[in-house]
Amino acid sequence: MPSIPAVSRERSTGARNSVILLILAASLAAQQPPATSGQQAPAGETQEATRQPEYAGPAISSRGVGSIFRQPWRPLRFRPFLAINGSYDSGITGVLLTADGQPPDDSSIGGDITAGITGYQTWKRTLLSLAYSGSYQHYARHTYYNGSEQSLALTLARQATRRVTFTMREAAGIYSRRFGFFDGYGYLDPAFTNVPRDELFDGRTMYLNTLGDLTYQKSARLSFNIAGDGFLVRRRSGALFGVTGYRARADVAYRVSRFSTTGVAYDYSHFEFTKAFGGSDIQTVGLVQSMRLSRWWELSMRLGAARVETLGIARVAIDPVIAAILGQSYGVEAVYRINYMPNGNIQLTRGFRRASLTLHYQHGVSPGNGLYLTSRMVTGGAGFSYSGLRNWAVSVSGDYSSYSSLAQNIGNYESKAGGVHASRRLGAGLHLTTRAEIRDFAVAGTKFARTMYRLGVGFAYSPGDVPLSIW
Repeated sequence: MPSIPAVSRERSTGARNSVILLILAASLAAQQPPATSGQQAPAGETQEATRQPEYAGPAISSRGVGSIFRQPWRPLRFRPFLAINGSYDSGITGVLLTADGQPPDDSSIGGDITAGITGYQTWKRTLLSLAYSGSYQHYARHTYYNGSEQSLALTLARQATRRVTFTMREAAGIYSRRFGFFDGYGYLDPAFTNVPRDELFDGRTMYLNTLGDLTYQKSARLSFNIAGDGFLVRRRSGALFGVTGYRARADVAYRVSRFSTTGVAYDYSHFEFTKAFGGSDIQTVGLVQSMRLSRWWELSMRLGAARVETLGIARVAIDPVIAAILGQSYGVEAVYRINYMPNGNIQLTRGFRRASLTLHYQHGVSPGNGLYLTSRMVTGGAGFSYSGLRNWAVSVSGDYSSYSSLAQNIGNYESKAGGVHASRRLGAGLHLTTRAEIRDFAVAGTKFARTMYRLGVGFAYSPGDVPLSIW
C-alpha cells in the first residue's frame, strides 16, 4: 500500500480530514482518472458518495501496487455476496498416476457454493480493505477433487502521526485449482506478495503471507519506507516441495513534481524448502520511477539487478567405471551457484470513467511452484474491466509466465492463461454470473503438457444497485 502524503500547514481543515483518502488515491492513481466537474452521480448515489479523492501522485511500485478496484468510478464499500455456480472443468490433474503410469487428465461437470465479502472502509486516519471468499466445490465425477477453498486479502493502513504511517497486509488461502493473474487475490498484487499461482497439479495448496511497512514522510516530496515480509507455502502432496521465506525491504522516494516520483529501492529475500537441502539468498537493487504520462495514462516501474546465491543438490551422471562397481548410473552432489540477472517490473495503466486497462511485465526471482525451486521468473499480461453499462460488469484478462530453475536440471516451464468474466444485475440484489477460462502449460523436454478449461454460470445475491464483480 503506498504511503500517505504529508499534509502541509497551508491546507484546509477539510483536506486534513481527508488525508486517509490519499492512501486510496495512490493505489487508484493507475486505475482511475481525476474527477471532472460535469460528472454525474450514478443512479441511487449522491455526489458525496462518488466524489474522487485528491490526486496523491503516481503510485510507488517498490511498496506494492496491485491491480485492484474493478469499478474505479465509485467507492467499493463492504459488500457481502452468496453465489451458486455450475461449471465444467477439463484438464484436472491430481498428484497421482493412472493405471498406465501417467498423471491423470480428467474432466467433469460440477458446481460450487461461495460466500464472501469485499470492499473497504475509511476513517479519519485509518483505511481497512478486505476481500474474502470461501467455497465448496463438488464434481459429479472424480470426487477425489471435492473440497473447500478459502481466500483472504486484508490491508490495514494507519496514520500514526502527521509524518508516520503503518501498513499491514495479509494474504492467506487454501485452493486446489487456479487459473489467471486476476483470480481471487482481492486488493493485493500476487507477484509482490509471493502468492502461488502457477501450480502444475490440482492438489491442495496452502499459503500465508504477512507484510508490514513503516513510512516516514520527511516532507511533502521526500519519503522513506522500511518493511519486513514473511511467507510460507505448503502442499498436501508429499511429492511436491513447500517453501518458507522472509524479505526485508527499504526505499527512498522523491516526488519530483505533482505527476512524477523517483527513488531507489533495496530488497533482501531468503527461501528455504521443505524436504530439500539448502536455500537461496537474493539481493536486489533498483531505480524506481512512477509518472503520469497524460490525463489518462500512468506508468510505474522498477528497473535494477539481482544477485542470487543458491545452495542445493543436483542429480549427476556417474563415470561408467564407477557405475559398474556401484551398480547405479546417477548420484547427487551439492551445488553452490551465484547468478546475476536483471530484476524489475513495469505496469502501464489507462483509466476511463467506468473502465480500466492494465498492462504488466515482471522479470525476477521466484520460489517456484512445488516442482521448480528457486527460479528465474518472467511474467506479463493485460487486464481490462468495464462497468459502463447500468446492469453489466465485464472483465477480460490474459497472462504469460515462465520459470527457469537456477539449480535443478529441468526444462523450462511455460504457461499461458486467459479469461472472460461477466455479471448482469437482475434486480433485488440478484445477479447472473458467467465465466470462461483457459490455461495452457508445459514442461520443456518432457511429455507433460496440459490445456485446462473452465466454463461456469450461476446466480449470486449481493445487496447493491451496481453489477457484481467478485472474480
